[in-house]
Amino acid sequence: MRPAPERRAILAAMGRQLASRGPDDEQTYDDGVLSLVFRRLSIVDVAGGRQPLWNERRSAFVAMNGEIWNHAALRETLRGTHALATRSDAEVVIHLFEDEGPRLLDRLNGMFALAVWDREAERLLLARDRLGIKPLYYAWTPGGLLFGSELKALLVHPDCPAELRFHDLDLGYLGGATYTGFSGSHVPSFVEGIDLLPGGTYLDAAPGRRPAPQTYWSLEPAIARAIEAPPRPAAAYAEDYAALLVDAVRGQLMSDVPVGAFLSGGLDSSLLCAVAAKQGQVLPCFSVVERTTVDAGDVARARRLTEALDLPFYPVSYDHEGFAEQIGFSLASLESFVWMMDAPRFTPELLFKHELHRYAKTVVPDLKAMLLGQGADEFAGGYSTPRGAPVADWDGYVARLSPSPPAQLVARGVSEPMRALVRPEALAVEGSAGAGAPFHREMRRRLLTLQALNLWNEDRIAAVQGVEARVPYLDHRLVEHLAAIPPALHRELFWDKAIVRRAAAGFLPDEIVHAPKVPFWLSGDASSIHAIMIDCARRCFPAFLEAYLGHPDSLFSASALIAVYARTRSRAPGRVDAAKLLLACMTAAIFARLCRDLRRDALAIRPMGPPSPLGRASW
Repeated sequence: MRPAPERRAILAAMGRQLASRGPDDEQTYDDGVLSLVFRRLSIVDVAGGRQPLWNERRSAFVAMNGEIWNHAALRETLRGTHALATRSDAEVVIHLFEDEGPRLLDRLNGMFALAVWDREAERLLLARDRLGIKPLYYAWTPGGLLFGSELKALLVHPDCPAELRFHDLDLGYLGGATYTGFSGSHVPSFVEGIDLLPGGTYLDAAPGRRPAPQTYWSLEPAIARAIEAPPRPAAAYAEDYAALLVDAVRGQLMSDVPVGAFLSGGLDSSLLCAVAAKQGQVLPCFSVVERTTVDAGDVARARRLTEALDLPFYPVSYDHEGFAEQIGFSLASLESFVWMMDAPRFTPELLFKHELHRYAKTVVPDLKAMLLGQGADEFAGGYSTPRGAPVADWDGYVARLSPSPPAQLVARGVSEPMRALVRPEALAVEGSAGAGAPFHREMRRRLLTLQALNLWNEDRIAAVQGVEARVPYLDHRLVEHLAAIPPALHRELFWDKAIVRRAAAGFLPDEIVHAPKVPFWLSGDASSIHAIMIDCARRCFPAFLEAYLGHPDSLFSASALIAVYARTRSRAPGRVDAAKLLLACMTAAIFARLCRDLRRDALAIRPMGPPSPLGRASW
């Protein structure tokens, strides 16, 4: 046990790493068994909701990052048996814990990473929401259990592991259209000995005990209903989806501070804005105006929608000619991105969305929550009609989803001589990505990729600006509803995301309801995006060469990366791939040094906050 002054100093250092995520308040707790620092982003009960929040006897408390959307209904069930001291949504958690223990998690509808401490029993409950929207890291060390909302907060602790996990560096995207990828079987932390608590699980820990995560939620019961229950008419599923979405949006408008929306002009974000507007919510809407989004028609649709709904519209200009110079992109910027992301990761989507959040905080400084269309595609067939690699029909899409028998056998470790003899279906296990109907397998896979990429990215780029990313399409009731649709109706409801389009028909004009699915920035000619990324790589490398290469601890060969850098400056077709490789190596080297030096305060990394250098586009 470290002396109390040393524990306080460690908590202060950990708190500094979380200051962007929780800029409004800092509280510490230390009883000699549990030491905790909490940084708050004040959204609900701004004046009275300071955390940790205690029970009546002050024998247990909760500290929570996130929101409980159904807290008002839960509060009604607690009246008469508990004295509620605040209006905070988090307070219901501690009283439910007193009554039900970990079973309380079944009662919550929300996005959260939470810690409940029962100091009398010396019992710690760590839990993460069902879909893994909010992050929660943990590491077992000789000194005990470390946990936190961000990797960087753990890395400053003297006992924290700090070795780069090379296995987590997935570079399978090199040579493709994107700047990131994920093909693994677990959500990476990129550090040996550190894990992310999976969505839908909890840890019930105590001194001297190292439990494994326990699952409290999965898709399997909903998938079982899809297989076992008699199907209803397709229209009934579509109607229920629309009703659930309206209720999810209503719940996620909960706030005592301004809420905004990212409006791409596509189906998903447009539907959220229209549903919110119908409930009387005036959301400031922010849109990326770049050549790719203009060519796709997104910006024009976004403008027309905000005019029809009478919503404030902020089209933000991204000019690929000089964009990196305009935002002052440098090695310090790339280091800030790696620190922000808790990962060796830098992509066009991250850059654009980061700058959109930055602009939003500049023009609406009090804004603290943002509605996003993230998660609408994964469980509703949104990737069934991919741009650039079209398929003719649902059967063609499903055929792409089904791994070839050898791939299934390799994944299960079947050796070459046996592969011609083994029936692949005999090795599928319930709940595995290989079991069940093809689109149910895809749903299971998407649960993992959401946590490894999409939700990770949205959370970090919002949190660094003191903004909470909200994703109504990932209300677990919506996800379960989609998973419970019988396979016989998948073609009718999931081909080209038909179920979402049917829901949208009651809220949006036909031009948006029937707009084609266009991935963000990957709309046809992406040369302007690649030009921005090449420029960013070139601007960073000279300073990177001096700071990170040619030293005893250098991760990469200086001569090898100089050769890659030279390819980015050529006119040959391979310069885009060279820029991707160069950025991958630079972010990996920065991340490795961050892991090693962050605890020594040897890195002076500053987030790129307001004011934004970008301007409003003339749309």
